[in-house]
Amino acid sequence: MVTTRTQNGVVRKATAKALLLADEADAFAIASDGEDDDGDFKVSKKRKVSSSKRQKASGNAAASSSKTKAAAKPRRRGKDLSLLPTMPLDILYEILCQLTPKDLLNLSRTNKLFRSTMFGNQMLTVWRAARDAFDAPEPPDGWTEQKWAGLLFETTCQSCGKRGVVNVDWLLLRRACGTCKRAHLIYGPRIKSRFPGYDPEMLEYVPHTHTSAWTKGWWSNRTNSKFYWDDDIEEVADVYNYGYDEDWIDDRKELIAERAEMVKVYQDWLEQMDKFKGNATAENREKRLEAVKARFREEGYEDRDLDKAISVYSSGIFAGTPHVTNAVWSRIRPKLEPEVQRTMNERIMADLKPLVDERMAILAGLYDAYLNKLRPSESCYCPPIDFLRVNPDVIKVVEADEDIDITEKDFQPIVEKFGEYVSKYQDDTEKELLKLMPVDTEGVEDPLQLARVVLRRDRRARPELYRYTSNSMEPEDSFLIGRDMVCAHTWERRRRMELRPGVFADVPSKYELNSDVSKACSSIIIIAGLPQETATIAEMDAKDARFVCKLCVSMNGYNVFTWRAAAQHVWLGGNPNHSMRLATQEEEKMSKENELALREGTKAWSCNHCRAFLEPSASRTKPVVLEHLKSEHGITADDANLDEDYFVNQRCRHAYEAPYLIPEPDAERFKCLCYRCSRHPPDTLHSKETLSLCVNRYPFKRFEDMVSGIDYEIIPRPSADEKVVEASSSAGDSTES
Repeated sequence: MVTTRTQNGVVRKATAKALLLADEADAFAIASDGEDDDGDFKVSKKRKVSSSKRQKASGNAAASSSKTKAAAKPRRRGKDLSLLPTMPLDILYEILCQLTPKDLLNLSRTNKLFRSTMFGNQMLTVWRAARDAFDAPEPPDGWTEQKWAGLLFETTCQSCGKRGVVNVDWLLLRRACGTCKRAHLIYGPRIKSRFPGYDPEMLEYVPHTHTSAWTKGWWSNRTNSKFYWDDDIEEVADVYNYGYDEDWIDDRKELIAERAEMVKVYQDWLEQMDKFKGNATAENREKRLEAVKARFREEGYEDRDLDKAISVYSSGIFAGTPHVTNAVWSRIRPKLEPEVQRTMNERIMADLKPLVDERMAILAGLYDAYLNKLRPSESCYCPPIDFLRVNPDVIKVVEADEDIDITEKDFQPIVEKFGEYVSKYQDDTEKELLKLMPVDTEGVEDPLQLARVVLRRDRRARPELYRYTSNSMEPEDSFLIGRDMVCAHTWERRRRMELRPGVFADVPSKYELNSDVSKACSSIIIIAGLPQETATIAEMDAKDARFVCKLCVSMNGYNVFTWRAAAQHVWLGGNPNHSMRLATQEEEKMSKENELALREGTKAWSCNHCRAFLEPSASRTKPVVLEHLKSEHGITADDANLDEDYFVNQRCRHAYEAPYLIPEPDAERFKCLCYRCSRHPPDTLHSKETLSLCVNRYPFKRFEDMVSGIDYEIIPRPSADEKVVEASSSAGDSTES
């Protein structure tokens, strides 16, 4: 026979662990709103319907009466406590003894009937059993079990009701928030100003504490400061001012002394509860973690990925009930599954990487064969093999299972589409470049061909490469003018692209606008006499002006720059824009007469019949390329045509447009040794004019203020046998004569 009553009439005592685990589960259920999918539906209030809507509804019902009605889904009955008071008292005891003190407090606040029942003398056994389950201390004299349970187990301020108040002042036996402490706690010496009519001697019978809302850290250990609660002062004052006896004095002193003695007991119990609660919470989290892992195992994931991807601190596991229902799983799965997939993909790709590299090497050989069929002047604009790594067709082949032997035959469908893939990549790159154009280029037909637009490789391609320096790029990578220089540019550094969670591939880096060099180019365009907003590269090349830096004049002479080289010199040397001037007709003529021989001797030429000299490091001088054409391709120098048989490699444009040095005719001008020079080595010789220009660049310096013999010294011209460091045309460099 099933019985619901204890046979001996004794209420069974629930264990502290069981009660605390149940209490933790309830708390987590509240924190993770809506986790239970097996009930717990709230009974919603039925909304009143207006007469017009009732009439319309009845009409619709009559019109649809001929239709077959679907079977109505039975509605679950909402859970409530309406039947609890009707139970026999001994059964009610059995139920209540399974609750925590906090649950009993919540139950007593349901309505007046529950309150009168829970606060009755017949329920004292239940309250004591709940308190004993947690090994809580006995309530102080004058405290009921209910009031004591509220202080120990609730976390609301007893004055204002604010939640989340953790600390209890055991000397005052109050749980108060910081705001209420500031409002009610009174410092002992200030009692007279707050209560001018009260006798300060009565404070001897008022409970006091040594901490206030402001005492923190070291001050919390001080015992000479006393703070009193204003309600306690008024309570004692009512008796003190209207008569008291010796028994009352003894009782008050005993109360204060007892509280001081019990503080250690209360604190030890609270620390034990915190530790026990932490263990219970950790146990709940471990159970929830294991339940979540079981769900993932059902989906096909492995423990080695789950152990690495999720833990008790993962979102969705740290807080919640140990039981993971379908509703809980549907909510936390989107949070956790991406990390599990990422971990699984990382593991799979780490095992597959050697095979992927081998297969990409096969594809690279096929791609090189495709490029060899193109003229080098065309293939130099084709992207490197890395751009194919993110192609879906390539991914299917290179990431095939380990047991599949991949050969060149498997790549044939991809090889047939090489031209299509390259064209699409070039079109996408063109669109990306147009997005980088300055705002004021809107309406320009081809903004990439503007002379003032300068691009560079994106320095954020691999952030780890720039941890210790803000600009580790070569000047050639930061100074790209025009579509030809940009599209032909190669850079060994790659950017990481995420193919899917946890799987990355190195692909060609992108570009960004170099605003500093763009400003330098604008200044050169203005000096050339063209409008900076609309001047194109073709117009600047057609003008073919030459420029001279007024600051960079040395004993050896001074450089004459093309417009590209002049803009780069202004940017690299940190020179102000006004340091440049147009070259005179004589300087321009001398420069152009000698540039031809200089450029032919520059390693910037490539063969247009093979890719032997296509890479920047492999480019050769013009005579070497012409000899190559004769020996390898049977084309003599007289028959070789520029851009058809050989061409200027756009990847070497910077070397091709190197400045021409005009010798200094009057070296005797260089007699000044500057003691204040920070730009050149300390033994660099200057002319007075050059020194004046260098000094006057700074607003806080003037050459007129410099004193001969202190700031600079005029020295005689050194002999031919002596070596003197002279000012160079580029900042920080030096030459010896």
